[in-house]
Amino acid sequence: MKEYSIHLSSLKDKIEKELKNFFEKKLDACDDENIRYVIKELMEFTMNGGKRLRPIMMITGYSLFNDIDDNIIKASISIELAQSYLLIHDDIMDQSDMRRGRPSFHRSVETRLNDPRNSMNIAIVAGDLIDSFSHEALLTSGFDIKNLISADYEFSKVIEDTGKGQLIDIFSSLDDEFSESRLMKLHYMKTARYTIEGPLVMGAMLAGNKKDIDYLRIYGKNIGIAFQIKDDILGLFGDEKQTGKSIKSDVNEGKKTLLMIKAYERSNNMIRDYIKTCLSSGDISDIDFKKLKDIVVSTGSYDYSLKIMEDLISKGKSALKMVSGNEESKAMLEYLSDYILNRSN
Repeated sequence: MKEYSIHLSSLKDKIEKELKNFFEKKLDACDDENIRYVIKELMEFTMNGGKRLRPIMMITGYSLFNDIDDNIIKASISIELAQSYLLIHDDIMDQSDMRRGRPSFHRSVETRLNDPRNSMNIAIVAGDLIDSFSHEALLTSGFDIKNLISADYEFSKVIEDTGKGQLIDIFSSLDDEFSESRLMKLHYMKTARYTIEGPLVMGAMLAGNKKDIDYLRIYGKNIGIAFQIKDDILGLFGDEKQTGKSIKSDVNEGKKTLLMIKAYERSNNMIRDYIKTCLSSGDISDIDFKKLKDIVVSTGSYDYSLKIMEDLISKGKSALKMVSGNEESKAMLEYLSDYILNRSN
């Protein structure tokens, strides 16, 4: 376990260095004061924490079939830049004030401008800008053009599916009977595709491998959904100091997580009405928040969610065994699967 932790820390350091280099080049090439300000804000937002799980997944997908080199480190930051794009827009839609323990992008801009509307406008454009950066980082990483085209096409489909997942998420708030099957589709499209499956497949494609893609997709889908279920559990039962956001935020945003769906299904009408009231309140009280957590536990929803997560990780590991390639890289993916199950942030 310790050796994997050291390896992950080393990869993270290389990713951080490449991200910094990328932004510094962008700043050096910019002679407009306002645009430089936005790029600096994007740099601070992107460099502020983050587990770098997605670029690590891309590098690991590559290392299954090729030795890690400078090109894959350069390519890997593409998915992290896209992560910033998605988070900036997500925080606007969710009206979130905080991200990773600091003000969300639009709130940070608002602190300087004292103009909420234009701060939001700037954040939207900044998200679009860093989305463009993400493709640039991939396409200028130095790989063979055929492999680059395959990886960038996968990248584009990942972003497309994430957008579709976001639409499902938005419509879910209007659906009182939002089902577990719809939630699993949401988690696959909005999380698994760009957190685990997409980066892994992109890495394999950059390595020129095609025959193991299907097994990597199965692994990525199951582990990615498990990752989101764990996120939802931490969103209700986690430690704010470790997660970097309010434990009430998911409830205040009205998120219909697996925890809420199963608690709703297993409750009587009075408790169902109470759950709906909590999810629509927008600012749940401490007393109601504690009571809602107690309902999730007492209905067995918490244990059910843990079991689903464990089953998904088991399916993912089974698919991983069918993948050819470097055994150490496969062992790393198995370690990451266990990390997802046991993480606290």
